Amino acid sequence: MRKKFFLLIIVCLVMGAGVMAQTSTVSGTVFAEDNNEPIIGASVLVKGTTLGAVTDIEGKFTILNVPGTAKTVIVSFVGMQKVEAAIKPAMKVVLKSDSELLDEVMVVAYGTAKKSSYAGSASLVKADALKDIPTTSFENALNGKVAGLQLTNNSGQAGSAPAIRIRGIGSMNAGNEPLYVVDGVPVSSGNTGQMSGELYSTNNIMNTLNPEDIESISVLKDAAASSLYGSRAANGVILITTKKGQIGKPVVTLKAEVGFTPCWATDNYETASVQENVNMLYTVFHDARTSGKGETDEKAAAYAIGQLNSRFNKHGYQFTTNGTGAYENVNILEYDNSGRGGKYYDWDKAYFRTAIYQTYDMSVSGATQNTNYYTSLSYTQDEGRLKMNSFDRVSGRLNLTQKVGKFLELTTNASLARTKKSGYNDTRNTGSNYFMQTRNLLWGLYWPTDYKTGELWTERYGSYAYNGLYYDKEWENGSTSTKIIAAETLTLHLMPGLDLRSIYSYDNTTVKDHIYYSANHYKGSADNGNVNEYRTTYEKMVTSTTANYTGTFDKHTVGTMVGFEAEKNKTDYVRATGSNLAVSTIHTVSTAGTQTSAGYSWGNSMVSVLSKLDYNYDERYFISGSYRRDGSSRLSKQERWGNFWSVAGAWNIMREGFMSKYSFLSNLRIRASYGINGTLPSDNYGYMSLMSYTSKYMGNPGGTITTVTNDKLSWETSYNTNVGIDFGFFGQRLRGTVEYFNRDSKNLLQDVPISMVTGFSSTLRNVGCINNHGVEVELSGDIIDSKGWLWSAGANATFLRSEVKELYGGADIIWYDPTSSDSRAQYVYREGQSTLAFYGYEWAGVDKTNGKNVYYVNDPKNGKAGDFEYNGRGATYDYNNANYTIIGNAVPKVYGGINTSVSYKGIALSLGFTYKIGGDLYDGAYMDVADDGYYWERIRAKSYYNNLWTPDHTNGTEPRIEGVDLDDPQQYSSRHLFNASYLRLKNLSLAYTLPKAMTRKAFIENARLFFTASNLWTIAKYKEADPEVSEYGTRGWETPIGKTFVVGIELKF
Repeated sequence: MRKKFFLLIIVCLVMGAGVMAQTSTVSGTVFAEDNNEPIIGASVLVKGTTLGAVTDIEGKFTILNVPGTAKTVIVSFVGMQKVEAAIKPAMKVVLKSDSELLDEVMVVAYGTAKKSSYAGSASLVKADALKDIPTTSFENALNGKVAGLQLTNNSGQAGSAPAIRIRGIGSMNAGNEPLYVVDGVPVSSGNTGQMSGELYSTNNIMNTLNPEDIESISVLKDAAASSLYGSRAANGVILITTKKGQIGKPVVTLKAEVGFTPCWATDNYETASVQENVNMLYTVFHDARTSGKGETDEKAAAYAIGQLNSRFNKHGYQFTTNGTGAYENVNILEYDNSGRGGKYYDWDKAYFRTAIYQTYDMSVSGATQNTNYYTSLSYTQDEGRLKMNSFDRVSGRLNLTQKVGKFLELTTNASLARTKKSGYNDTRNTGSNYFMQTRNLLWGLYWPTDYKTGELWTERYGSYAYNGLYYDKEWENGSTSTKIIAAETLTLHLMPGLDLRSIYSYDNTTVKDHIYYSANHYKGSADNGNVNEYRTTYEKMVTSTTANYTGTFDKHTVGTMVGFEAEKNKTDYVRATGSNLAVSTIHTVSTAGTQTSAGYSWGNSMVSVLSKLDYNYDERYFISGSYRRDGSSRLSKQERWGNFWSVAGAWNIMREGFMSKYSFLSNLRIRASYGINGTLPSDNYGYMSLMSYTSKYMGNPGGTITTVTNDKLSWETSYNTNVGIDFGFFGQRLRGTVEYFNRDSKNLLQDVPISMVTGFSSTLRNVGCINNHGVEVELSGDIIDSKGWLWSAGANATFLRSEVKELYGGADIIWYDPTSSDSRAQYVYREGQSTLAFYGYEWAGVDKTNGKNVYYVNDPKNGKAGDFEYNGRGATYDYNNANYTIIGNAVPKVYGGINTSVSYKGIALSLGFTYKIGGDLYDGAYMDVADDGYYWERIRAKSYYNNLWTPDHTNGTEPRIEGVDLDDPQQYSSRHLFNASYLRLKNLSLAYTLPKAMTRKAFIENARLFFTASNLWTIAKYKEADPEVSEYGTRGWETPIGKTFVVGIELKF
């Protein structure tokens, strides 16, 4: 019995061991809570083991040989809250979205950072905020979305570039554009091309970047955020991160957009009628004889009629005397022999068109544990409302990351794009803007065709206006840009937390410009036609090597980075010009009888060492510092090196124990930073004494000194202070940021006088100082988040003050809008005044007794000195007796954006507004349409005619029309200054995502239909002009911005 008993015990133990050694298969499906859709690529790990799996296309997973002792699996996915679930048959695991995880990581200088631990000032714009906006430039999608960033569209032409300023103007001569960095590599930006004259068109390099390839954009605003970029970052940094694949099956995305921009513009002066313009012109000629010559009304009327006939006879009008009064109504219908009914020719219709906009995108992306890839192809065409304007882009991209073993990772980011743009010179200058000088300075009575024969007129009108319908057939232009960016990154994972990364990038932009004038064109008639070909190549090569370490020790986390970087830039330029063309059908230099050529090259280089240190304790206290030392070939040996650094700190108050009782607070963080960065002189060889060998003496080549030695030329330096507070309430349902910033830009380049013995009158010195300070506010929240409804809204505001603090000798500097060859607006740099202070005569209004313009004298010694007293101040009718003074300020008091979106069961509506409060607009075009008679041939605006002073309308706000004692309307005067405040519905989008139950029947994973529109309506204080003017606050004859309407479809497979 005893043996049998022991044998039974042994059998039981063996059976128990067998039971303990049994394994099983665990399977299930992972779903997303918000839409109950399966999650592809979720990680499922058996707790306490190394066993795991990744969910497939249907969200399913299977794990084999799971020990019987295992009880739990851990399920995780990017952007979702991690879940531990008990093991059971046919598991169903639901993951909740984690908004904090989704938003916590952003790209910053030379790496990434958690928003919760970042002490600098940076704004993040994600791909969802960029999609569906009908634009050829991704920059336009930033409008109104980032506090501190001011974006203005200088032109409505297709392919035109916006101007971006981050926290004001920081330089007078060295540029104010931000640095652009794509996937960690600084790239070239700005307008390209070497053509000049009224018939040329520039090409914006950043238009080569396809907006659909962008994953996110980080805007770095303070020194803590940007000082690691050193001498290139004084005006802020825009970091662009392109898309990558996600773990799971390959995703194929197809997207198509088609739309149009109507012929009519968002703004345009309503023109006075033909009858009204003839009345005004008659008055000019009549007054020239009565007031100017002392003639009788009868003689003056005869003279005026004669002047009308000399201009309009050939257009079918024969005027006769119809009275003697200066304001007599000369009824044009009585004298119209053309059969055109006294109507204007519709020049708008002749030059504008309803433009088609279309873009097509295809991408393939995906990832495994070792490979990540994204590739795309895109085509965009924007016809442009102006008939001679168009823009085309073809682009492709490949992003590939491959892990090789445990320690090596290779990344390739490569893009190729080709753009072509044609159009007019779109300056604010009437004399240089080919289209607008024809459209607005030709009388509407001047039809483009002979009323008898129907033939196009060929002669020019005066010295600048001409029949564009004829001349547009006699010229052509175009600017083609091909851009290649290739970056190779090698990353070695030397040990946990320690990486060594090397990047080499090559950025090549080749621009080909072409312009041709036939022998029939006034610019080609003197040399039997001519053609000009330009080829400019911009090369940028950057290499960097950095070592990064991150480690956590108990509650202490330390991150360090040290590195080296070298950059080389080179530009090559070749020009070929030919005239006396053999044939009119082949427009190349090789067919020209006379050929000339020229070429040159220039460049610069820079080497840098950089380092960074980050420390945080318990995710509660954060300290960081950075240092960069740059050496540039643009400066002499004694000034070549510059040191740039920053320190920053943050306190996450929510981690303190005493905050637990404030349950309504979900985030409260204070941060501050201080640092220095700089700006290089724009000239590559500004410190050298250079010679030009283009001059000739008695037929022999010779050289002349063109610049004087300037070895003291140095860096412009910005000293930046930033203090911010981040807050959130009710589980982040309401969240926001308030920041104070102060930027002192010192050692600014300024022309200063030097001894004439040198052969030069001035040279650049680092002597100026500008201050920009203000407050940024960002607020956003989820107003409704219930039962499938989500209504979110956000707004941002920037309160900016920009002031000149120091100038050489305290002397004023008068300057003009650098974006226009026409000096329409005049500015002054003056200590203690705005950086965009308008400078001119202070207009007092119209004298009701005689209709003359009145100007305040503004005598600095005697405020009441003048020809007479007006409103208690010294005044004059003659602006030559007045003094220039500061008449306005183009810097707005507040600018920003408002954005809101509503979604429900696949339907989504979003609205984006931009606004500006305060600041002045100098309307240069108003000079033309409100001319008092000085330039008699101009068409006047309806508003001007309606408010004109006459003896019967003495309350008129516009001065009387005269033929003598004329005020040149081109004089800088506050008469042309208006309030620039506005609110604009910039973008509207309505989208519908079809139910997956429907689309999957067609093997489509996701299908979305959408409609978008831009520039739909505007509320503005001044209604005669588009308030979204240039960054300098001036408006002229640039092509107006149009409204755009687009429909599209996006499919994912």
